[in-house]
Amino acid sequence: MQACSKLPLLLVLLAAALLCSNVANAAENKRVLALIGTSSIKDSHSQFFSSLKEAGFSVDIKSAKDKDLKLKDFDTFLYDSLIVFAPKAAKFGGDISSAAILDFVDSGKNLLLAASSDASDAVRSLALECGVELDDKATTVYDHFSHQAANGATDPTLIATAAVVDSKAIFGSSPPKAPILFKGVAATVPASAELVTVALSGEASSYSHDPKKAMPEPPSLPVGGTAALVSLVQARNNARVMVAGSLDMFSNELFDASVKVAASGAKFAKSGNKDFATAVALWTLGDRGVLKVGALSHHLVSDPAVEPSLYRVNDEVEVALDVHLVEGGKITPYQADDLQVSFVMLDPYVRQPMTNDGAGRFSLRFTVPDVYGVFKYVIDYKHAGYSYINLQRVVPVRPFKHDEYERFLAAAWPYYASVASTMAAFFMLGWVYLYSK
Repeated sequence: MQACSKLPLLLVLLAAALLCSNVANAAENKRVLALIGTSSIKDSHSQFFSSLKEAGFSVDIKSAKDKDLKLKDFDTFLYDSLIVFAPKAAKFGGDISSAAILDFVDSGKNLLLAASSDASDAVRSLALECGVELDDKATTVYDHFSHQAANGATDPTLIATAAVVDSKAIFGSSPPKAPILFKGVAATVPASAELVTVALSGEASSYSHDPKKAMPEPPSLPVGGTAALVSLVQARNNARVMVAGSLDMFSNELFDASVKVAASGAKFAKSGNKDFATAVALWTLGDRGVLKVGALSHHLVSDPAVEPSLYRVNDEVEVALDVHLVEGGKITPYQADDLQVSFVMLDPYVRQPMTNDGAGRFSLRFTVPDVYGVFKYVIDYKHAGYSYINLQRVVPVRPFKHDEYERFLAAAWPYYASVASTMAAFFMLGWVYLYSK
């Protein structure tokens, strides 16, 4: 009786332990270390940090010169994402260095890096290692037409741009409606940099220039859309990096500023900085555009309950995959029509798009090619803004066994006819030779 009375209590304790474990895992996935250059940034950029905390992130704000800084302890990372709001930092305190930050990214973690016109060589080197090259020191983005003109402002370096990338994965269904105020340095992204997405660029009238130097002839500085103001990188290991050329764009001042575009006179009650900065930061920290993939399964159409270790040529097979989208902690079925699977042996013998049932399950039925050997299923999915999917499964394909062929093959009828005709001709030749005079 005592054992029975203790059973409900044990079940309650077990459920509580599982709940605590799930909460702990969720918290571990949102641990953020923010390095700031000066103590005033904690207050001047408080709205940005508050928006991350409202999204469920645990933000640990520390000075970039703190002697106790470390990203991992005994090969275990203490954080999932790193924010560097110290553009002038020549080096970092504690155990953090440029090499340690790159190792952090190589392990699949995320990095948000904010620069400025006077960014240090260490910050520039970090951006370059991630595929984004900041413009020369002392250069600033200018725009004499599309800049902030509210309250009589005439500073052409505080530009107002609405050249935002059209990406549902980053901004959802509500991209920023007001221009984004930007004051900082531009970057260049090579056309061959397939892992980099320019989230914010300059308007057609913007250009990058060092006012203390003469303008080169012809101009070779970033201009217009080639001036990348905010760049997003998704590495092949699905680590995410954001390189912003302005620290000020994350400040409370520009979050709350009203906007009046100088040339057009268009007015907006509030800038789009908060919406834009929050959206790109949440994407960078892994809160948007994350695809969770189930195991790749395959089977014969005639026997869906068993996954065979090998196929026979001309078998009818089906391959399936579950893909879900995780945004803001919510899991929903991923909807797409461009996910395809390849059946490869050196070259793809089959490459077709998979059909989606609307519940996150993608599948394809096809006939195994009449070629035997070692094949593999390959799914290499790269859609801008979403996590990459790279899956492979090896499946051998065998020929027919000798007792699996039909007794008479339709394709062999010409050969059967040739044998019969040869026998008939031989018989007739022998008869003529023996019985003719």
